[in-house]
Amino acid sequence: MTNSQIIDAGIQSGTLTAGRAASLSMGATFMAAANSIGLVMYNAAAVQQGTQQIAQASVAKTCALMVANAG
Repeated sequence: MTNSQIIDAGIQSGTLTAGRAASLSMGATFMAAANSIGLVMYNAAAVQQGTQQIAQASVAKTCALMVANAG
């Protein structure tokens, strides 16, 4: 003989889990999207820093050539 309260608790647990599935999957999707956006922003900042270093080196080399040719 099975207790009806045990069966009811099992049904409610399954319904609760199925009800949360959509919100949990969207939460995981949003977290993955946020992580991807963070990586894109990090890479953009790294590229900008590298470009700035190249620009500074170019200016320094140009100035050195100008000084060398002036004398």
